[in-house]
Amino acid sequence: MDKTLEFTTKSPRQIKQGDTETMFTFICKNAGSVVDLTQATSITAKIGNASGYLRSQSIDITSLAGLNPGWLNLQPTPTLISGLPDGDYQLEIWVVDQAGTSIYPSDNPLGFTIKNNIESESGASITTVAFDDFVEAMNKAASTIAKGDPGEGLDIKGQVTSVSALPTTANEGNGYLVNEELYVYTSGAWKDCGPIQGPQGIQGKTGTGISSTTIQYQISNSATTAPTGIWSNNIVATTITNPYLWMKATLNYTDGTTKDFYLVSQKGDKGDKGDTGTVDNAGLTTAPAFVALQTQVNNSAVGTNLYVDTKDFDNPSAWNHWGYSYKTGEKINGLTVMGTKANWSGLGQIIQVKKGDTYTFSVYARYESGTGKSKVFLTPDSGLSVVNIANIQVSLNETWQRVTETVTITSDGQINARIERTDDNTNTLLIAGPKLERGSKATDWCPNPSEILTQADYAKIQAAIVALGGSLS
Repeated sequence: MDKTLEFTTKSPRQIKQGDTETMFTFICKNAGSVVDLTQATSITAKIGNASGYLRSQSIDITSLAGLNPGWLNLQPTPTLISGLPDGDYQLEIWVVDQAGTSIYPSDNPLGFTIKNNIESESGASITTVAFDDFVEAMNKAASTIAKGDPGEGLDIKGQVTSVSALPTTANEGNGYLVNEELYVYTSGAWKDCGPIQGPQGIQGKTGTGISSTTIQYQISNSATTAPTGIWSNNIVATTITNPYLWMKATLNYTDGTTKDFYLVSQKGDKGDKGDTGTVDNAGLTTAPAFVALQTQVNNSAVGTNLYVDTKDFDNPSAWNHWGYSYKTGEKINGLTVMGTKANWSGLGQIIQVKKGDTYTFSVYARYESGTGKSKVFLTPDSGLSVVNIANIQVSLNETWQRVTETVTITSDGQINARIERTDDNTNTLLIAGPKLERGSKATDWCPNPSEILTQADYAKIQAAIVALGGSLS
């Protein structure tokens, strides 16, 4: 049989060097059905690359608590990934149980990637230079540039406090500021050229700005001519006769004038029908909101069957010990009858429980012929000593009877309620309609709420089929 190993939909496929917090989540399957890993005595993750096997890491069996059947988590330790270079790697899961060693997957190992972290890359250094060193370097460069001949024109040399303080001689074109007056030496004498700052100009006109903006809407049957009706301050829904939405933006200026701008839009045509969507069922059923809703439904009323697939037994992955049971072809009250000839074999499902809760297990049971003894178990899953164990012996014969047992939980954990055929007889145990419910009273068998199609559900399905072009009467 083919064994497969898959990433869950939300599991990462790569990890950075040195990262020991990233967690991979896998699903182990055998011939398409999830594997009951809780029966294993050891689970080991082994990794390698193109050169062969490298390292391994053990996975604690107790870490499977609370996970879906067949799921397991791998959080790489420094021992597993320390020093491994970036690149592609392969992984296998080795599971050892009473039957032997199983390796997942059967064919090529599952691939994942190790990426470089930022410390793995060496960057180029940035040279720093002091400001004084920068100035010195610039001065040195400037000293190598040849100076040109002096140009003609005004050359302001400085500023003095009075005309008497001006130099007695100067070069042609030299200038000095005396307070705000500019004196220029020309033709052997100082000439007053007037103040540097000119007189204040004439005050300009007051500018015009925007004081406010108004946005209004109106619908119309024209895309080119603005409507003349009443404008609304709120968006107006278009209609078949008036499919165009006009927007008028009015700019109100500070001088009391206004200016209008128009924009027009049209409701688009109906788009093509999209592709049929898909549902990430694994992600949906493990989402916190869905789990909380399921818990609320399960706890909503006494009498709800917490087990699924109890009418026809069509989902082997929902049950423990499935391989030891078989359909007999018989029915009782419309319920499929299952039989087993194996010692200490019975069908049960793993249910999360809390301290203080009371549960009742019930099932139709008889022996194929003659009489014999069986036991009803309400036991913790995976050998965890977290609840008190209900273990009663019942005497069965060829007549169907409803067997019940009630237990009050003493610690948080998991239970797996079932009736088992004991090893002190060779008779065939037959069962039908198992039920696990909250409370201390056994009520009549009923399916799990998720398996009941209500009138509202039927109406929704019918509407969906009609929308797709089909019919359902």
